[in-house]
Amino acid sequence: MTAQQYQTADEEVDGYASQTDSQTDSSEDAAPRKEGGVAGRMLTRWKSDNMGLELLCGITVALALVPEAVAFALAAGLTPSIGLHSAWVIAFVTAILGGRPAMICGATGSLAVLIQDGLHGNPVEYLFVAVILMGFIEIVLGLLQVGSLVKLIPAPVMIGFCNGLALVIGLAQFSNYHDVEKMKAMQSAAVEGGARRLGAFDAFKEGSVFIQGEEAVFAGIVTAVAFSVCMFLPKLTKKVPSALIAIIMGTVIEWAVVRAAFSSATPLVGDIAALHGSLPSIAWFDNRYTMPPLNWHTLSEVARLSITMAAVGLLESLMTLNLVDEITDTKGDTRRECIGQGVANVICGALGGMGGCAMIGQSMINVGSGARSRLSSATAGVVLLLIVMVFYSGINCIPVSALVGVMFNVVFHTFEWSSLKLMLLAALPQTMREKMFNEKRSRQKIRRADAFVILAVTLVTLFTDLATAVAVGMVFACFMFAYDTANLVTANTREERDATTGKVVKYYEVHGVLFFGSCSQFLSLFEEKTDPDDVRLVFETGYIADYSAIEALNKVGERYGAAQRMDGSYGKTVTIQQLKEGCGKIVEKSSGLLVKELIVSVESEEVLPAEREHLNVEHKDDTEHLMQREVSQGSQGSLRHVVHDHHEEV
Repeated sequence: MTAQQYQTADEEVDGYASQTDSQTDSSEDAAPRKEGGVAGRMLTRWKSDNMGLELLCGITVALALVPEAVAFALAAGLTPSIGLHSAWVIAFVTAILGGRPAMICGATGSLAVLIQDGLHGNPVEYLFVAVILMGFIEIVLGLLQVGSLVKLIPAPVMIGFCNGLALVIGLAQFSNYHDVEKMKAMQSAAVEGGARRLGAFDAFKEGSVFIQGEEAVFAGIVTAVAFSVCMFLPKLTKKVPSALIAIIMGTVIEWAVVRAAFSSATPLVGDIAALHGSLPSIAWFDNRYTMPPLNWHTLSEVARLSITMAAVGLLESLMTLNLVDEITDTKGDTRRECIGQGVANVICGALGGMGGCAMIGQSMINVGSGARSRLSSATAGVVLLLIVMVFYSGINCIPVSALVGVMFNVVFHTFEWSSLKLMLLAALPQTMREKMFNEKRSRQKIRRADAFVILAVTLVTLFTDLATAVAVGMVFACFMFAYDTANLVTANTREERDATTGKVVKYYEVHGVLFFGSCSQFLSLFEEKTDPDDVRLVFETGYIADYSAIEALNKVGERYGAAQRMDGSYGKTVTIQQLKEGCGKIVEKSSGLLVKELIVSVESEEVLPAEREHLNVEHKDDTEHLMQREVSQGSQGSLRHVVHDHHEEV
């Protein structure tokens, strides 16, 4: 893949506009700074040659947000209105303050699964405080630029994350085929505060009753039509969002064919949870809630839930941000995203919401339909608010099976299908690969450890949650990296005779990273009994990483200090040379921990006699003076630092 020309999040909001148009927009942005103020700058930045497409994408996403927000609220034991208001607040605020244009945020299942257990039996009012505290934690983490650590997540973990999340989304859609009466019973139980959890296999748990007969057939047809439209319409045209057309066609089939022609029906959004218009109010001024006092006891009750929600929310958001970056070939701002989500959750909690983060499914719908600017995500928030306030009756008429078809399309594009081939090739022995596949295909194999990480993260996501799955994958990947890197530290040895003293000097040119995992391998490289009295460790291509490395150097020094010299005495010397800037600071700060047998030499010139390229003219007197200085300083103290600042003049 060629190098990408990344833009910042603010520069990228013009969507499909060309580079010339972007430059024109930048020049036009100067005028509103004086005339239009903040509003003028915002309108200038959000304008797009594809404004109509951005608006349509936002409307489509808003329609897809409705059943998801309702389902996640019910799974958390909350009312549908809490989920819907949380969705539009998070979506709108992050569209303005977030660091990734076109990424959709809202109430998510990854946070919903944490609420029931995290409240520990406390009333719902404690959740609002937890969401507010969660927002402040995200703001602090954003200021500390913790979001940049997401770049350390390995590719197998990212693939497992996508696969697991796709399976969770896909399996969760089958709950929309439950019998309507059963759905209402489940909703009632959730509102009453039952300990129902959202899981990948909840739709198939014991006692679930699915629709049957003619109703099931028509629901399957509507889903298939919606899924087919989403899959094949983009191949014909991308001027209109395929998901929106799919929802419209599904609704037309439901009312014009299923109900009018066959006098049958499939579940509607209104059958799951009928919407009604109302604006949220600040929780402390809402008569429906009795907010707890903001004291240490309340904060201690919700602290664990807030920390967990902040970690899971930022993790899912930053990984989704990376996926959107890859699709759009642009670069989002992780620091701004963390802060923006924190502000959004503070506002959401104050308005009596359940909090939220990035939604990979809706983000894929938005970006896949062609959206590239903040206008689409802001439109989704505004339209969702309008749906709750005004157009709720129209949304109640949409068949749920049409929305399921749209979500199945998201699942199809979210799942990394190529990873199945990678895991299969990794599992097969070489002989079977060569027999079953051609030469090119048989060489597309990854390490079995990486294949295991993909599978492990996928399965753990299904049975636990996203944060646990990523943590498991990261721990295993780090362990395998440390294990493999431990054997990569090597040393090339050679002996030279010192031109000044005439004594033999042995050089160990260390290659690789010296850290806790490679210390044993490093110590096995030396032959202290047979080496000459003067030994030099050259770290020109090596790196000293941690305290374990310092202890390994001490062991080397002690071994040579206890070894017998050529004259029969004891105490050979070990000099550490050519330390890089980074590990040089580590050694300098740990100098008080080094044993007396070690000499640290920080040099600015090449010190290896066999590899140095001498100039035609050299100041011999200066060179001899520096050598005498090194010898004289060698007898002063247990640790001797020799700094050469020799500047040759020609």
